[in-house]
Amino acid sequence: MIVVGIFIKDNNGNYNKVELFDDEKISVNSLIQNINDISKTFTDFSQTFTVPATKNNNKIFKHWYENSNNNGFSTLVKSDAYIELDTIPFRSGKIQLESCNVKDEQPQNYSINFIGALGTLKDKFNGLFLKDLTDTTYDFAYSGAVVKDKVTTTATSADVMFPLISSNRYWNYNGGGDNDITVNSHPIVYSELFPAIRLRAVFDMIDRDTKWNINFNGAFLTDARFTNAYLYLKNAETFVSKGQLGKINYQTQTNTTVGISFNLTTGILNLTFDSRVLNRLVTLNITNTVAGVNYSVYCFKNGVQFSKVDLVSIIGTQNTDILYVSGNAIDTANYEFYFSSTNPVTFTSTTTLRSSYEPSSGIPRPSVSTLNQTTAITTTVILPLKSYFPEIKIEDFFSGILKMFNLTCYSTDGINYTIEQLESYYTSGTITDITKYIKSESVDLNRVKTYKKINFEYEKSESIVNVGFKSANNIEYGSLFYDTGNDGDEYNIKLPFEDLNFSNIGGGLLQVGYVLKSDGITKYTPKPVILYGYNQTALTTAPVFHFNNGATTTAHTTYKAFGQEYFNGTDTFSLNFNEQQSTLTNQLISNSLYNQYYRDYLTNIFDAKARLIKVSGILPTSLLTSIKLNDRLIIRDKRYLINTMTIDLTTGEVQFELLTDFRTL
Repeated sequence: MIVVGIFIKDNNGNYNKVELFDDEKISVNSLIQNINDISKTFTDFSQTFTVPATKNNNKIFKHWYENSNNNGFSTLVKSDAYIELDTIPFRSGKIQLESCNVKDEQPQNYSINFIGALGTLKDKFNGLFLKDLTDTTYDFAYSGAVVKDKVTTTATSADVMFPLISSNRYWNYNGGGDNDITVNSHPIVYSELFPAIRLRAVFDMIDRDTKWNINFNGAFLTDARFTNAYLYLKNAETFVSKGQLGKINYQTQTNTTVGISFNLTTGILNLTFDSRVLNRLVTLNITNTVAGVNYSVYCFKNGVQFSKVDLVSIIGTQNTDILYVSGNAIDTANYEFYFSSTNPVTFTSTTTLRSSYEPSSGIPRPSVSTLNQTTAITTTVILPLKSYFPEIKIEDFFSGILKMFNLTCYSTDGINYTIEQLESYYTSGTITDITKYIKSESVDLNRVKTYKKINFEYEKSESIVNVGFKSANNIEYGSLFYDTGNDGDEYNIKLPFEDLNFSNIGGGLLQVGYVLKSDGITKYTPKPVILYGYNQTALTTAPVFHFNNGATTTAHTTYKAFGQEYFNGTDTFSLNFNEQQSTLTNQLISNSLYNQYYRDYLTNIFDAKARLIKVSGILPTSLLTSIKLNDRLIIRDKRYLINTMTIDLTTGEVQFELLTDFRTL
């Protein structure tokens, strides 16, 4: 008989051992990649079992049966827990309290359920979105010069780049008109472009967020096929710089104004009460030294934006009315003034405070004072990347990446999560002969559930290029309908991403994308888009295109290409499920998502010799606590993968569902 220990963490961080019934059966089901649901990653979970309502357990569960307790045991969230077998660590995860049985007003037992570490990851993300991430590591000083460098430089790609994807107009090459980027007067303008961030950087942002205390690791996270993939940061139709706001501080004030007071120390303006005041007007006068920069001035009322005026700078002074109030009502609010720009600018300002009042004579008179910002301010535009993340939950993003690359994820402690490509995961497991532990009297052989078709799909794209591809080929770009040749149902693996098709324009190696609908004019906000940086350094194109950094326009023949393919110097890899022709080189790319990550796995499952067998055995504690779901088991003369295993923790009996393994290693 195995001695089972279950420990639950309390609010003070201490783990308390739960007392168990002597004859209670406690079983844990373990599976990580079930062939009956090949698009999902699973975890450990137990059937609900009961524990006695002893004095010790009542203390652990804080007398949950009594709902008048203001500090009772919470069933709204799961509690950290771990299981030991004969004092040897077995599993870490969470305990969920399900119910309590009460008889004659006395608690009899509690029903609880154990969920493995991977199952807790979704709980940790708690329905939050990518935009809720708090890490600011990749925020950067935004300017036209920086964007140009990230587009045209020959240096190694950075974690944040700007792909040549138009969200504004249909760029053409030598086509004439306002969209011809070969013409100096119609260049690609830096402010047309949205950024993109490496997938690895997004995972690091999740790592560094203190809300959930997790750490991702695994060889695939350093694989170039992953580190060269980017998430396109577009959540609006048109790019708008959302740089940080800078408060305008004033050094001096000339005169005073009836009904308006300003505190030079705090930078706060108030509309004071005066029954004679007819109206109040505040005018900002901004003097810039550079023309053509988009900037905005704001008035905040009690910390909330009250008004905003968008302007384009000129060399000289621009005046704008930012606050107007009529009547003599009392207004106790605090008003402050802020400035932001899409490019760094140096400016000075004055603010004119005007009121019209009616003295005893009854003739309206003006009252004017001026606030002076005598020290020039140079703005720093720090682009907050979280403001551009697409609208997707973290759990859906994470699950989508696992499906895309056929990855598995596992954890033993609920903190460190290993991410591996599924085939690598299986080949790294231990091969163990368990023949002597298997009951020989009964072995059930079953056919492997087959599918007639397995459909690998992205979200439908509205891009003009994708729509054209669908019309010509009767299939969405990047999708694959894999016909197994078997009987059965269809099975769908659908990613929550949009697969953007690119265009090679100009007859050379200039590749661009369009987030424009089929009319080439209508803008739209796509589903999240995953891109490949073609390689780490810039491509040299035969065509020359023009680029404007907000100040000057220059011609370029080098740029960082983005699309659905990555070239490592020898081989090309695609983010399409099917074997697709490269839009950049026009060559067929055989290293598709299916061929790289799914073919070997599915070939093993749908082999004509494949069998799903069900056997049972009694394993020693040393093996129960060390066996892993990627271990390959030998029974007599055959080798198997673990599809599922159900362990009775008290007896050591294991019910195995195993799949024949035909791998060469």
